[in-house]
Amino acid sequence: MKRYLLVLSVIILSFAFVTQGLAGEKCKNITIEIMQKHIPFSFPPDTKIISQREVGGLCEVIVNIQGRDLPIYVGKDFIILGQMFSNKKNVSNEEVKKLHSQKFLSLKKDIDKAVAITYTPSSTAKHAIYMFTDPLCPHCQKAGNQMEEIAKEYNVKVKVVFCPFRGRKNAIEAVCRNLDFSTYVKGDWKKEGKTEKSQCKKGQELIETSIKLAKKLGISGVPTFYLENGKIVVGANIPQLKEALAELTGKKEKKKF
Repeated sequence: MKRYLLVLSVIILSFAFVTQGLAGEKCKNITIEIMQKHIPFSFPPDTKIISQREVGGLCEVIVNIQGRDLPIYVGKDFIILGQMFSNKKNVSNEEVKKLHSQKFLSLKKDIDKAVAITYTPSSTAKHAIYMFTDPLCPHCQKAGNQMEEIAKEYNVKVKVVFCPFRGRKNAIEAVCRNLDFSTYVKGDWKKEGKTEKSQCKKGQELIETSIKLAKKLGISGVPTFYLENGKIVVGANIPQLKEALAELTGKKEKKKF
């Protein structure tokens, strides 16, 4: 896997500006085969180009390699694998997030069917936030323990979608035992020794579906939050999450003195 995901840390500081336009002359006739000529390893057979645009005098090509979206910058006689930065912003990451947001919105109906647990703070909650999580992820538990308070503060539903990198059986157990949100985030249920006995067909099918959807979204780490408008917050970044929720709901954040 590592040989496919070779990444060179590239910080481009010489560009006066970044062109955010559609694919133009710089991206004309760029294919996987053309990029392959410049690298010492082979792209996997299922590698796909999902986006092209001109950025900083180069053609930015976002390719999907085994479920991960990676940027490649193509020049006349070379390619660069890595991230592009301009004006202290990660240009590459912003484009990938944009693509993932669009993918989320296109898959939203299917994702709703894969929701394992929902927390609704009140009957007037109109907005929703999707938490992709793993029962054995410590950062997920840390974030999860704050979600009830956050849900009440912004009056939003929290929808849990499992993306278990380690805790597949635990995720199935949570579904099969029909755990409520409070019980799930506290985590004491994982110590009760009921995991092996709680591997029902319904749970297995739901987790299999959610894993496939997470792969389509390119989720490579948890927790990952999606707001219903497609906005993404990666990791247990609670301040960023609150900022995004304030924007979604129109609720001003409380200022700390």
